[in-house]
Amino acid sequence: MTETRSGLKGARVLLGVTGGIAAYKIPELIRLFIKEGAHVSVIATRNALRFVTIDALRSVTRGPVLSELFEPAALGEGPWFTGSSRPTSLGMAHIGMAREADIVLVAPATAHLLGKLAHGLADDLLSTALLATRSPVLLAPAMNVAMWEHAAVRENARALEARGIRMVGPEEGELADGERGVGRMAALPAIVAAARDALNDLGAGPAASGGQALPLRGKRVVVTAGGTEEPIDPVRVITNRSSGKMGFALAEEAQRMGAAVTLVMARTTAAPPVGVTSVTAMTASDMGEAVRRAMRDADALIMAAAVSDYRPATPSAIKLRRSSEGMTLDLAATPDILESVRKKYPKKFLVGFALETEDGVRRGREKLKRKGLDLIAVNNPLRPGAEFGSDRNEVTILDRSSKIEHVSLRSKHEVARAILRRVAAALAAGKKK
Repeated sequence: MTETRSGLKGARVLLGVTGGIAAYKIPELIRLFIKEGAHVSVIATRNALRFVTIDALRSVTRGPVLSELFEPAALGEGPWFTGSSRPTSLGMAHIGMAREADIVLVAPATAHLLGKLAHGLADDLLSTALLATRSPVLLAPAMNVAMWEHAAVRENARALEARGIRMVGPEEGELADGERGVGRMAALPAIVAAARDALNDLGAGPAASGGQALPLRGKRVVVTAGGTEEPIDPVRVITNRSSGKMGFALAEEAQRMGAAVTLVMARTTAAPPVGVTSVTAMTASDMGEAVRRAMRDADALIMAAAVSDYRPATPSAIKLRRSSEGMTLDLAATPDILESVRKKYPKKFLVGFALETEDGVRRGREKLKRKGLDLIAVNNPLRPGAEFGSDRNEVTILDRSSKIEHVSLRSKHEVARAILRRVAAALAAGKKK
C-alpha cells in the first residue's frame, strides 16, 4: 500500500550534527520537524556532543541517537526510525539509516564535514552514512566568516553543489566569537523549509514510496548565462562583469527538476555545468539567434545572461593603434533578445533579470511590462554578499499580478530553485503568473 504525505508529514529525516557551537540549537530544530509530522533519527559526531548531549537529543527525538560507528546500537538491526509505519530491516546504522531516510540533513555542517564529503572521506558514523545514502542531502553550514570565505572551503562547497547536494545558509550576522559576517547557521524555520523544498522538488528519494513527481518533468527550458562580448577590434571587446554562475545554477537546477535544458552561454568566469546541453553565443546578435532557435520547441526561457546594451557601430578588422589623443567609439544599440522572443513566441513563458543599483522594484516592474515578461528577478550587485562573481545572490521576484517575493541572501542554487518553483507552478497551471 502506498504511503502518501503532505509536506514533511511522515518523512524520515536523518539529522547529522557536527561540532559547531550552533549544535546547541538542534533540539529545537528537531522539535520543529516533529511538529510537522516528520520522524527524526540523529547521528552526532564526537565533537557535536561537546555542545549538545545525547540525552538532550534523545529526549526530543524519541528515536535513535547514535554517535560511534562501532557502538553496539550502530551494529545491530533497526528500527532506525521510530514511529514510522514503513518496515525497517537494513542492519548496521550507517547503511540502514542512510538508505531508509527520505532526506539526510546535516546541521550545523562544519568546514571539516564539507571537506570530508567533498573528497569522499568516511571515518565515522556520519560520514559513512553520507556516502551510503541515495536520498537528497541538505547541508546547513556554520562557521567563522574567515573559514567560510577560505578558498578551500568555497571550492568544497561548489563541488558539493555541483553534485546535487543542497545548502541552506550560512547567513550574515553576529557570530559566536563576536565577529560579524557570513557564517551563521541558517534560521531553524529556513532549514525546515529547505528540507520541505528538497522533498517537493526532487521527490522523496529512493527510500520513500510516496513523494511528488519532478515538477519540470516533460518541460523544455532555455537558460542563458554569462556576459556577451561586442568586438571593438580583433583584440578588444565591450563586455561586463557577469560570471555566469546564476545562469549555470538555473540550468543545473532545472535539469534536476526534470526539465530538458538548453544552455546558451557567452563569456563566463566559472566552469559550465556538466551534462547540460549547451550552445556558445558570444555576441548579443549570436545569442539572440541561438535563443530564438532553441525556443521553437521550448516551454520557457530564463534570460539570466548579461547582454551588452551597446556594440561598436563599425568594429575594426585590424587592431587599433594606441593614440595619446585618445579614441572615440561610435556605439549602436544591440538587439533586444527578450522583446524579439516575445514577438515571435507570444504564448511562451519568459523570465528576465534586472540588475538595478537603486529603485529596483519600480524599475523591475517597468522592465517586466515593457518586455512582456511573465516573471522578473531583480538583483543589486552592490549588496554585500551578492557582488559580481559571488556564489550567493539576493533577488526580488515580480510577476504580472504585482506579487512580490523576496528571496534573501543565499546560494545561487537556492535562488535558482525559488525562481524555478514559480516557473513550474505557472507551466503546470497552463497560464502566465
